[in-house]
Amino acid sequence: MVSGGIDSMVMLDMLGKSGADFFVVHVNHRIRAEADSDCAFVKNFCKAHGYEFVEYTFDIPSMAKISKRSVETEARLARRKVIDELLSAKRADKAALAHHADDNAETILMHILRGTGIDGLKGIEESDKIIRPLIGYTREEIKEYAARNGVEFVEDKTNFDAEYTRNFIRLEVLPLIKTRYPGAVNALNRLSQNASLTLKALDSMLDPSLISEDNDGVSLSLKAFDSPLAFRYIIMAAKRLMPVDVTRAQIENVMKLKDAQTGRKAELANGLKAYKDHDKIRFCFDEESEDFCIPFDTGTFFAGKKKLNVKSISPCVISGKTIVAAPVPDGCVFRRRKEGDMFTPFGGKRKTLKKYLIDKKIPSRIRDKLICLCCDSEVLAIVGVEISDKCRITSGTLSAYLLTEENI
Repeated sequence: MVSGGIDSMVMLDMLGKSGADFFVVHVNHRIRAEADSDCAFVKNFCKAHGYEFVEYTFDIPSMAKISKRSVETEARLARRKVIDELLSAKRADKAALAHHADDNAETILMHILRGTGIDGLKGIEESDKIIRPLIGYTREEIKEYAARNGVEFVEDKTNFDAEYTRNFIRLEVLPLIKTRYPGAVNALNRLSQNASLTLKALDSMLDPSLISEDNDGVSLSLKAFDSPLAFRYIIMAAKRLMPVDVTRAQIENVMKLKDAQTGRKAELANGLKAYKDHDKIRFCFDEESEDFCIPFDTGTFFAGKKKLNVKSISPCVISGKTIVAAPVPDGCVFRRRKEGDMFTPFGGKRKTLKKYLIDKKIPSRIRDKLICLCCDSEVLAIVGVEISDKCRITSGTLSAYLLTEENI
């Protein structure tokens, strides 16, 4: 992944000279006015040197406003998404990132000052899929390499803005520490290595089956809280969604959820939350539910963060599928639930939709995101959950509709 800055361009120069088989990925975050020109610089460089170039563009400022996460975290998550997509599609075997020894030292200092546990002392890690060719080099060594080899690069002006936490550590804190402890960067990197070895030993004792992941978040079984390593389970679950350190205070807040009522939550960093969800703790990012009102019809529609599919089929009953009998009443629409909505479960008695969802033990954070097929205040189907007894398939049903949803 190449931004165009000195670190990534030095890494690209090294990879080019090594004869490695690679292509260049640039993520345009649209954070700075120069973002497009930086992208053009990397693209033109790759064209001149015969490197394959792949560009991804995200409107990070707008995404951060919606998610309520910081711009830095939103950008980090976007890059992670790109890497995950490329690796899962087998476009590449590994992703190379240009973090170096000073980056690692700065990360560890940030974690310590924010109140880290042992996990934060690991700093920036490599993995089977992510490599960091420059992690053993200091910033000064990278600058010397660039000058010696005539490496071209662009300068990110925000690197000199001490309002950003990392820049404050980089520009003011670490240089001051180096005046008294010249070997501070190497010492912090050794601490990182020792912490990694210690935590690998601890994590080998964990039961991975207690943590599960899906498109909407990560679940941690309450059985994990019976372990003396419960804090490690919490950290590992949170790390699946948020690649930053989890503080001890945040861990303790999640620990309290074990004996809390279903629906109770604990706040973690950057918009990540943990919810008590019956026999598990659910980690997810809350997103505001977008309102919509879609007149009933066959086809594909965008309903908030979901893609809604309505297909005409022969009448049948399939377990786990939302199938309603045709015809549906005139004026039916797909929308979010509203106060006063009523629902008659298949084979059950009529009740408020709210009471049905509570009885069904559907968490409150999920209820407002459900897609409902409604005729005025009567709910005929909850996509992916249940159909109303009023539109069930009978021996006299001639046709039906299959309702499905998928993430965009």
